[in-house]
Amino acid sequence: MGSGGRHTEQVDGGRSAAAVDARTLTGLRAIVRRARGWTCDIREVALDDQAGKLHVPLLARVDRRSPSVRVAAGELIVRRVEDFLLEGAARTRWFELDGLAYEPATRRVSIGSGGRSQFAVTVEALDVTLRIRPQSRPR
Repeated sequence: MGSGGRHTEQVDGGRSAAAVDARTLTGLRAIVRRARGWTCDIREVALDDQAGKLHVPLLARVDRRSPSVRVAAGELIVRRVEDFLLEGAARTRWFELDGLAYEPATRRVSIGSGGRSQFAVTVEALDVTLRIRPQSRPR
């Protein structure tokens, strides 16, 4: 915890309570830990090819008794994207984010669930950020 009880995560020299930045495998693991239980609606994923960014909005369950009610919890942003590939996502509308992997030899970032990749992104260099919405921070 940071001062004033605010939740802060410093990964790879990270900066604020509202974001977790990753430029290493350790940073990717910190993002997965922070976003555990959040889901992605594949229809909302957007690739900004001009800026070279992939935007993956993440949702959290509001109430365990009502799993279909979800609110925006954060957004995963992959920067310096060169190539984007849908893998398992064509058959899936939702997936729970529980896996981020980076293969340095191929410069490939995989985003997935249950050990299966949903998206594969080739990047110039590893640069991923999890932006956290204020209402989804731990209390």
